[in-house]
Amino acid sequence: MARSSALFSAPKTRLLACILGVLITATLVTAGSATYLPFNEIDRIGVPILLFPVTWSVLFLYAVIANSMWRIWAVLAVLSLVHVGLIYQHLAG
Repeated sequence: MARSSALFSAPKTRLLACILGVLITATLVTAGSATYLPFNEIDRIGVPILLFPVTWSVLFLYAVIANSMWRIWAVLAVLSLVHVGLIYQHLAG
């Protein structure tokens, strides 16, 4: 009889990515998106805060559904680094 693959690969790593990785990335995306949104100053703060649950939900579903754990961590790392860079650029100058 053929062995079926598990529903989720690496459940501990996937749980860590879904809980901690997605929370940190969604927070950084929320903070960094205020630098490039085309609104006035008060809306640049309010809109990302209102969209935080949507951002978190999309990233969480991606982390749950994606097959490759390497790709999940790569996407979360790239999004985090890009938004940290935007925040730094905005504050530095």
